[in-house]
This record gives sequence, structure tokens and C-alpha cells, in this order.
Amino acid sequence: MLSDKVPYFIIDLLQQVPFVYVQGLGRFEAIFHPALVDLPNSQIKPPYIEPDFSLNGESNDEILAAFMHYVSGIAKPTAEDAIREFVERIKSSTEDGKTYPVEKFGTFSISSAGNLRFTPDWDAFNLSFSGLEVLDVKPQIHAPKPVSAFIPVPAPMPFVSEVVETTVLPVAEIKMEPDVIKEELPEIDVEKAVRKQVEIDEHTSRLWWMILTIALILITVLCAYLAWDIISNRNKLNEFKQIYPDSTAGISFDDRPYTPDSMPIPVENIPIEEPKVKEDSNASQKVQEEIVNPCFVVVGAFSDSGNVAKMVARLESMGYVPEEIKGGSLTRVAIKTSCEQGNLQKVLNEARSSINPEAWIN
Repeated sequence: MLSDKVPYFIIDLLQQVPFVYVQGLGRFEAIFHPALVDLPNSQIKPPYIEPDFSLNGESNDEILAAFMHYVSGIAKPTAEDAIREFVERIKSSTEDGKTYPVEKFGTFSISSAGNLRFTPDWDAFNLSFSGLEVLDVKPQIHAPKPVSAFIPVPAPMPFVSEVVETTVLPVAEIKMEPDVIKEELPEIDVEKAVRKQVEIDEHTSRLWWMILTIALILITVLCAYLAWDIISNRNKLNEFKQIYPDSTAGISFDDRPYTPDSMPIPVENIPIEEPKVKEDSNASQKVQEEIVNPCFVVVGAFSDSGNVAKMVARLESMGYVPEEIKGGSLTRVAIKTSCEQGNLQKVLNEARSSINPEAWIN
């Protein structure tokens, strides 16, 4: 059944966006924690994702169905029906204090207060970081080996061939002259040799310490760079995600510097609904003011001029100032507005919630 695959689509989507709202259940969140370099303990802790679930914080619930359609080609109405069937099965399975486990996703249950509770499966949400362990970069200190005392080996005695001559001599003429050839051996300074060996061992130990220190510094720099790269890539990925204002976050857009989005995502021929013009007696009396140095919130890019005209008409019916930006084979349709930070962010949020979830600032 397609509804059985809904929780796994939620896990895949949480790898790209910070939260997913499911109508009738609540909001599934994925809090990303980057790799941590613990210098005092000489350790590097791997990154991980902390799953969470809350009942409040309603948001656009169409992103999950759109993601299912984009990934697997499922029709959007079929995906929405599968999501509703999944929600109804959870509610019916958790009645009377029962629990409903979903393999490799988590367990649903009812709390003592009567609210739906979700216990996530950490291994399933952290599947992309599976196998990563804490790295210990502390250098291994080896005690110097004891140096054995140097014992000199005496040089071998020279081999002297003895030739015995048999000579018949008178007893009176035999002379006993003991001629002993003594060869002096060179004296070896044992203390000096031991001291020299100790100096060699000290130099070797010092060299190994230098190598280990340099290696530790390089590993620390590399890990810091990797952590920075992961964070920067995460921030870049967030620029392409659908972001909805969260009333519980307590973030004021006026406190953050505005950074224009320099990497738009071209969207080819997004289906456009026919604009429904609402009659407004005051709309005809409003005069669109000329904006000096305007900014543009792009809501779509089309190759068909008919779709461009439909989007322009839709923006005009909603009270926006449309602008056509041509470039290459696509024509981008944008909302012309002032570059004031609060107003620009407000227009972007409205465009993403009511026109195109992937609208961006040009």
C-alpha cells in the first residue's frame, strides 16, 4: 500500500528541509548537529540528526505530497489520499491507549493528557551518518626502551700455524726460550658508547614527537575545515528549501542582515491556475507607485509565452506589480517591490505560501 510508504518519504524529506507538517498529526522536525571538535579531550564527534515531533506549528501541508510526486512520479491527488489514509490509520490504531509502531520510523501512542505522542527511531533518522564513530586524535606516548649495557667483544686471537720440526740435536744444545707474542687489544670506552646510544634514542624520540605533533595539528585543521564545509553546505541547501515563518521561533527578520539569493532554481512550465479576479471597488483607485532601485521576487520561469501572460495576470489580480525578466530560453516572472528588508521578506513569504513554494529573490 502506498500509505505504508508515507513515513519513509517523511524521513527522506527531512534530510533536505528542517521540518515537515502533516495535516491531522503534527510537525516532524529534524535538528542537524554538525561534527564537533573536542580539543581538550582530543576527540572529533561525528554529526547527527535529532528527530522531534510537535502538535502545534501548523504550516503548508502540501510539501509532502509535492515531494512524493517529484521523487516517485505519484500523482499529487493520489499522494494526498495516501497521506490521509496514513493519518487515519494512526488515529484508529492509537485509540484506547494502544501504540502503533512503524518499522524504521518510530512509534505513535497517546499520552496521559490525551495528546498524540511520537517516539522516533534515531537509527532510521541518522541513516546517512551510520557507521561514523568518535575519533580519538590523542597521540600515543610510548615509553623509551631500556638501553642494555654495551659489552665489548674481544677480538679473536690471530691464528699462528705451528710447524714442528723434528731435529736431532745434542741435549746440551737445546735452548728453552719461551717467546710469547702478546698482541695488545684496543681498549673500548663502554661509558662513552652507552652515552652515545642514549643520545641517539633521545634524538629519535624527539623526532617522533615532532611528527606526531604536526600530524595532530593537520588533523585538527582538516576536521575544522570539514566542520565548516558541512555547515556552509547546510546553509546553502537551506536557501533552496521551502521556508515558512515559525511563530514559535521568536526570530525577528529585522535583526538579521539581508543576503540576496544568487543561485535561483529555474522552474520549467509550472502548471498555472487561471487567476480568479476578486472584485474590489478600491482596487481600481490604487495607483502603483514607481519604485526606485526595486528588488524582484521571482515566482516562475517559463518558455511558453502563454504561461507568462497567465502568471502576469495572476500577479496583477493579487495586487502585485509584475515584471518580466528575459534571459536565455526562459522568461522569469517576478514581483517588483522595494528592497526594504522587512517588506522584501514579507513579499517572499507571501509568494512562497500562495503562488510558488520555490519562489526566490533575484
